[in-house]
Amino acid sequence: MSPWTHHLKNIDKGCPKPLTSASPLSEEQLNKIFNRYDTNGDGHLSWEELKSAYNILGMSFPGLRALKALCVADENRDGYISQKEFIKLMRKKYRK
Repeated sequence: MSPWTHHLKNIDKGCPKPLTSASPLSEEQLNKIFNRYDTNGDGHLSWEELKSAYNILGMSFPGLRALKALCVADENRDGYISQKEFIKLMRKKYRK
């Protein structure tokens, strides 16, 4: 038996429990998040704005993540995520 085994048994005791389901955000909170990354204020998130947002959040491959976000959320296929599309996406993601 390893001398570290007894430490591994209690490793979770001091750690916070992971969230099992995220709380839904209010519409006001979602609007604030959207507006934070809508840098030109046109009411839409472009690929560049999404890429920048993922980069700010420290995500790997921000360009690819931005492209995927557009593929998933851009319902009318205009190349942008509108505020309405963004809120709809977030409501689906955090639905209980």
